[in-house]
Amino acid sequence: MKYNLSNYCAPCLLGGALFLTMLFSCGKMNSNYADFVKNGEIVYSGRPDSLTAFSGDNRVLLRWMLVSDPKIVQCKVFWNNKTDSLVIPVTRSAGVDTINAMVNKLPEGLYAFQVFAYDGVGHSSVKSEVTAASYGDTYAQSIFNRSLKGVTKSKDGKTVYLSWFGAGQQAVVVELQYTNSTDQLVTLYLKGLLSERGNPIGFATADTITGYKPGTSFKFRTGFAPTKTAIDTFYTDYKTVTP
Repeated sequence: MKYNLSNYCAPCLLGGALFLTMLFSCGKMNSNYADFVKNGEIVYSGRPDSLTAFSGDNRVLLRWMLVSDPKIVQCKVFWNNKTDSLVIPVTRSAGVDTINAMVNKLPEGLYAFQVFAYDGVGHSSVKSEVTAASYGDTYAQSIFNRSLKGVTKSKDGKTVYLSWFGAGQQAVVVELQYTNSTDQLVTLYLKGLLSERGNPIGFATADTITGYKPGTSFKFRTGFAPTKTAIDTFYTDYKTVTP
């Protein structure tokens, strides 16, 4: 029996052609997909979550969470284009685990860190990435001790009154040491003031030392934090003062 294509409507012929085209395309896609996974399905471990970094003195602290995948047994940290690395063994709990990793001996500079999680057979997670700076001698040489505006004392010399100039923007503490009337070394940590809402409003412009031993000297130095979340404080040299 012969078929005359003219007996069929144009939309039917067009639909048939589209069906054949889609069938051929799907077959080709399946072939490409089969080539892509011919060695087995790609398996990823749970990705490190909420990765954060904290700058320090020639070091950086990294912190992340493991939320899913109880099969994770270790994490790896890479930096310097993966030329340097750190392996962190992991023992998962039943819930969310927080992992801390200290990267030490980092020359001063900015670093990009990549963190991967691995299961027991070596399946890797997708990377988590964060950047952070390591601080060192260059930063330490850029900070200056807070300056005293004036020093006065009571008639008996047992109370000393200090008035200060302003402190550097990144200053977090002034450490002051003196000898009291019982020959004990006392250390005061003079920190920045906070508002009622907990916002920093700077250092006090005046402080008082009580129980001071007359005829002795005191010394002080200023501590700086390069970032608000820094794990280390950088100190200036001590300055000695005799009232």
